[in-house]
Amino acid sequence: AMNIVKDAMNSQKSVMVISRESESIAKDIMTLSKKTGKDTISLAKEIEVLLNADKTVYDSIDEKHKVLNAYCNAVGHKVSGEKVSVDCTKLCNVLNEMSSWIADHIRKTEWITNKEGNSWFNGYYDNHGRKVEYSAVPDEAGNNACAKNGVRMMLTGQVFAIMSGTATDQQIQEICKGADAYLYDRNAGGYRLNTDFKEEKFDLGRMFGFAYGEKENGAVFSHMAVMYANALYKTDHAREGYKVLRTLLDTAMDFDRSKMYPGIPEYFDNQGRGLYAYLTGAASWYMLTMITEVFGVKGQLGDMVIAPALMPEQYDQEGKASLEMEFAGKKFAIHIFNKEKKEWNEAQIREAFCDGITLLAETGRKARLMRSEIEKLELEKVHEINIILK
Repeated sequence: AMNIVKDAMNSQKSVMVISRESESIAKDIMTLSKKTGKDTISLAKEIEVLLNADKTVYDSIDEKHKVLNAYCNAVGHKVSGEKVSVDCTKLCNVLNEMSSWIADHIRKTEWITNKEGNSWFNGYYDNHGRKVEYSAVPDEAGNNACAKNGVRMMLTGQVFAIMSGTATDQQIQEICKGADAYLYDRNAGGYRLNTDFKEEKFDLGRMFGFAYGEKENGAVFSHMAVMYANALYKTDHAREGYKVLRTLLDTAMDFDRSKMYPGIPEYFDNQGRGLYAYLTGAASWYMLTMITEVFGVKGQLGDMVIAPALMPEQYDQEGKASLEMEFAGKKFAIHIFNKEKKEWNEAQIREAFCDGITLLAETGRKARLMRSEIEKLELEKVHEINIILK
């Protein structure tokens, strides 16, 4: 807990992650309750001090410190092992209240808009407690150097704001506009991690140990760029997400520029050269995004759910796109047919089959293969799933 709090003091992204996790845990608890029929859940007794805090303390830093200190003192040296039974609905309400408060607080206090009409989230504070990102317009007190140093925008805070659900749909659109204006550099390979701060800002961290355009200081950092794409796909901004993935791919495959074997590097420098080939974190996130967001194949409480978000240009001449993968220990070849090559958000599922058996179609753009049906499938056979769009 103390590590999370320390990180949160320096980075809004940590707070955004906490917000998302609280909401996700609440959903999982209610799902567990419905599936098992149990109305309560057992937790360590020490957690009660966090759950019993009145929500009025959320607006008071001092009161929140009291609650946090009480908890940390209780668990700092040992945990009693004693458990308490907590009502699932009450627990979920508390988690959702916490999540909503954090998200609303960030939306209100960290949203930046500049005179050019571009907006984004401040994601960091430096070691002196100052906002790191700003809009090139001095604040009301006129006590910062933003007019001199220009716009400061960082990609990481935008990624976590989108991925955590903190950013509203309108804010996501504004973030995309701002990122295109200040961070996108086609020649360098796509979206940079940050704008040029034009100073060695060592009260922020190691990134300023590098020249601008190298590694964490403003390079096109593949891992964060792919996470940006993933977050955009998750929030139904697939066209914008596709731009991120496509630019990385095109840069890597342009040997004259990237000077590397096909793959994905840790980052591209100012000239688009790929450095530190095949960074596994970025590569795995790229593959994950292609499978779960582009082809839209996900697990959902044991079921396989397919909701493709392929762009028209990602289909072959016959309007077909295919994926081979394993799911729940079974082998699948998944084929998406879009003969008219409609836009991803206009194409609806007309038919869906697994080995000729009709799948359940949901909400027009989603097909589901139930876990009970998956368990009946032969182990060694490659099972054909055909999704036909209209």
